[in-house]
Amino acid sequence: MRNVLIASLFAVGLTATACSPAEQADTKADVQAAADKVKSETKEAGADIKDMATSPEVKAAGSDIKQAAKDAGALAKDAAGDAARETKATIHDATAPSEADKGSSP
Repeated sequence: MRNVLIASLFAVGLTATACSPAEQADTKADVQAAADKVKSETKEAGADIKDMATSPEVKAAGSDIKQAAKDAGALAKDAAGDAARETKATIHDATAPSEADKGSSP
């Protein structure tokens, strides 16, 4: 769209200068042809993107990514649980009274 605007402003600039009516008509036709081409190519690109986004391959890839994320989450949850259990056991061992402490109670 920006290119069409630039081309239109360019055409207006040329029209405002001392061009003959035939040159002005040619310029206007060229600008219109360029605008039509940009519009057509934009529509084609949009259709291609839509086709790609809805393709079975892209949907399958999305499904695979979703499953991988779910698996990674489960692994992370398991790892966090293991780490918590190990930390709890380490703290318990570090703070539990030793055998010497148990035998020398006042």
